[in-house]
Amino acid sequence: MSELIAPSTLKDLVEAHAIRHATVVADKAAFKINVKYGTVERTVSVRTRGGQIKERVFTSLDAVARFMRDKIHLAQYEINAANFDPTVKAVKRPDTAERLLAAHAALSHSEWAQQKVQASREGLANGTNTLIEPDEWAAIRKAKQQRRDDL
Repeated sequence: MSELIAPSTLKDLVEAHAIRHATVVADKAAFKINVKYGTVERTVSVRTRGGQIKERVFTSLDAVARFMRDKIHLAQYEINAANFDPTVKAVKRPDTAERLLAAHAALSHSEWAQQKVQASREGLANGTNTLIEPDEWAAIRKAKQQRRDDL
């Protein structure tokens, strides 16, 4: 893997007219951006939600063009599609998949808790659940504490 360059740094170099050459390089079904300035060649990076810095990967040339136009303000670059393979599955986002799984698990837990609360409310309304008075709770807690202390 080549050395990386942050998009903000790349934009500064573009504004200073220091970029000698920019190439969008195909890597199977994904694209990366390499830039040359001075005698150095670097690949555009991205900071993940976890704080890691990785090569920025684009899933389409449209996404590359939007990034280059809107974020970097670089209008001229070459495309090297020698390694392009459209039969390969699109690049997956493992970080997004993990985040969505965690969100789904949290939602499932929330739904479970809501069902438990609703069942308790219905039990109180129809009389199948009874309220425990504060002095009864105190006695229950005292008995449980006594059992723990005896262990």
